Amino acid sequence: MKPILYSTITEGTVPTHYGVGVLSDCLSCRVKEQLNDEYELEMEFAANGAHASEIIPTAFLKAKPNYTDDPQLFQIYKVGKNINGRFTVNARHSSYLLSDKVITSGTAASCAAACLLLTGQAGNFTITTDKSVNAAFNISEPSSVKSWFGGKQGSILDVYGPGEWKYDNFSAEFKAARGQNRGVTIRYGKNLTQLSQEIDMTNLVSAIIPYYKAQDGTITPGAAVPTGLTGITRELAVDFSPSVDPESATPIATQLAALASDYISKNNFLTFKNSIKLNFVQLKELSERVDLGDTVSIYFEPLNIAVTAKCIETVWDVIEERYISTSFGDASANIADTIVAAQKAIDEKPSTTVMQQAIDQATELITGNLGGYVVFHDGNGDGYPDEILIMDTADIATATKVWRWNSGGLGFSPNGYSGPYNAVAIDMEGRIVADAITTGTLNADLIKAGIISDVAGNSTIDMADGTAIMKNFKAKNSFQFVDENGVVRGSFWYDSVNGCNLEIRDQNGNTVTWLTSDNLGGSLYLTNKNQKSSVEATVDGNNAGVVYVCNSSGTDKIDLYGYSGHIWCVRVDQGSSRKIKKNIKPIEDAQEILKLQAVSFDYIEEEMGTDNRGFIAEDVAEILPNLVTPESDDKPASLDYISMIPYLQAVIKEQEKRITELEKKLNEITGG
Repeated sequence: MKPILYSTITEGTVPTHYGVGVLSDCLSCRVKEQLNDEYELEMEFAANGAHASEIIPTAFLKAKPNYTDDPQLFQIYKVGKNINGRFTVNARHSSYLLSDKVITSGTAASCAAACLLLTGQAGNFTITTDKSVNAAFNISEPSSVKSWFGGKQGSILDVYGPGEWKYDNFSAEFKAARGQNRGVTIRYGKNLTQLSQEIDMTNLVSAIIPYYKAQDGTITPGAAVPTGLTGITRELAVDFSPSVDPESATPIATQLAALASDYISKNNFLTFKNSIKLNFVQLKELSERVDLGDTVSIYFEPLNIAVTAKCIETVWDVIEERYISTSFGDASANIADTIVAAQKAIDEKPSTTVMQQAIDQATELITGNLGGYVVFHDGNGDGYPDEILIMDTADIATATKVWRWNSGGLGFSPNGYSGPYNAVAIDMEGRIVADAITTGTLNADLIKAGIISDVAGNSTIDMADGTAIMKNFKAKNSFQFVDENGVVRGSFWYDSVNGCNLEIRDQNGNTVTWLTSDNLGGSLYLTNKNQKSSVEATVDGNNAGVVYVCNSSGTDKIDLYGYSGHIWCVRVDQGSSRKIKKNIKPIEDAQEILKLQAVSFDYIEEEMGTDNRGFIAEDVAEILPNLVTPESDDKPASLDYISMIPYLQAVIKEQEKRITELEKKLNEITGG
């Protein structure tokens, strides 16, 4: 379906009317939904399309987001610039309106009660759950209703999780699990068309080394607690000082062992982090369809992939009504906790290791404790440092922001020690690579560039393909395109009579295309080699479109009048050769045309004509439906009068046969 535009809506009510109108000039429209995360629509629209000027932030779009759900409302929050005759539109699901509603305080003892508490401040939204979990829920500070869904400590997802939010226009439901396992198998050679897998081993740890740091700086280490990982040796030191009670009767070593065991139970140290993104042939039939939250079996023999995964993201093509992208993750990893993962990572992150403390003290002596970790690194293992590292953590394996300086050059990477060093780098060949360089004056013999842009990005010149986008480009009355021979091949100008004009000329400088504006609207003229108008598309005194197609002398032979829907021409030919037809056979239902009722009528819009004769399309559809094009969103039903001629010819032929037989019988009776 095409999206429908609404300038305003009534909260709590999904409109059933067509609002401002159906956006028939929509070029593309996609809805992306992630479990417990993003739910947004992105649309690309023709700049000169119907209702383009009414597509503004705060307006709403209604579009179907997947196979099963009803059409959903999305509020527009960003409208992009007009580039190459089109612009992009971004809209958020109506559930984001809950971010504008504030709840100041409240408590609940169960998941159902917590949802009811939020509903009280949710306006015309309803918030429900199918979970019967009991636990204390406390709102201690004013914040938006939606912020308590997930993403922070103490939220519904944090307190009553795992679970997954399901949104349906003005309702939100916290479900124990979305989706199901329909037994769908995605396999290489069957329905799999594209697959990529990312496996991350940074979370693998074989043992936790707990320790406690007293106020005087004394460190009490605990015994290593195995995680159960085999085949890889990687220990992790964790500071549990905030959770240790030195005055307790329980020895600190015993407390550290218990804290380490609990920490292991809360984190995945045994299996790779697995993320799979794939494209496969999606079928609408329930048995072969995969919706958000569904679990599937994925087999990709070339990469030895055989996993059970959960659909954690879908991208739906609103116009084509099909999924164009699906992403999957480990079902066992509880994908539902994606929103609170960031907060939990902060809560359960180790503070600093013993080694990090030593490096921190050395850094303080060297840099005056300005931040970061300075490491003299021995890269080749010969016992001598060969490079200097400045990192955001002391461990090369965990550092993400790294300055690296060695005999090959100096560079910064936001992606860890192994790079790539594409943010900024200076190599020994004198080359500088940087995402951005700020300078007052740049002196150079040669500048090679991809795109040249102003600071705000409003004006750009793409040196690769020659595309230039200039905002507020100022030319004195006119702008001309001149070829290498000095012949004007095109021009763009403005005058007080015709307004803006666009002219395109041939190799001799003769005008072949002219686009102009006037008091009524715009006009387009296409000329032939004799400089006579061959095609003229303009706006007449009725403010309706008119198209004239002329002969070589400029005399119009075909006219199309928009205000009356009238077409005038000498003759209309249709392709009718045997070469383009098949399944040819005599008409068997020709007599059905005699059932039609001819009527006289006036058009509701009088300029279309009065005192006319013809048929009613809806009546004809009941007898000869093949002659009728049914009503669509923007056009009433129409009738193919020309295709009625074969029926009439067949009936006349049959009647002529009967007349001949009757004449023969009459002659036999009368002896004539």
